[in-house]
Amino acid sequence: MEFEERRKYPRIRLIAKVQLAAGGQSHYFYSRDLSAGGIFLETEHAYPEGTRLELEFALPEIADKISLKGEVVRIERPETRQVGAVPGMGIRFLNLEPETKSMLADFIARELARK
Repeated sequence: MEFEERRKYPRIRLIAKVQLAAGGQSHYFYSRDLSAGGIFLETEHAYPEGTRLELEFALPEIADKISLKGEVVRIERPETRQVGAVPGMGIRFLNLEPETKSMLADFIARELARK
């Protein structure tokens, strides 16, 4: 089964600066896309699959930053990625608060309606 066919949530393209914290260290990455279930971050230096992270990022036109937990579930390595794919890591959101989940879903729905 192709990866695209397994997606549970619609995705939108989103370029945003995302702060990640893991193991007492903090790093910044840029997102490529976002869904209500997760985010893809561009990087050639991904965390290992299974790594639990704390994420913080802002959405356009929304005042409050979003803070949540996630887990690396997919890595696109520079040397093994498919043609046209960007190196990076897919992060699945974990235990989303209802208001955070609602904020993400509303933002994504608005962005999809603009297309």
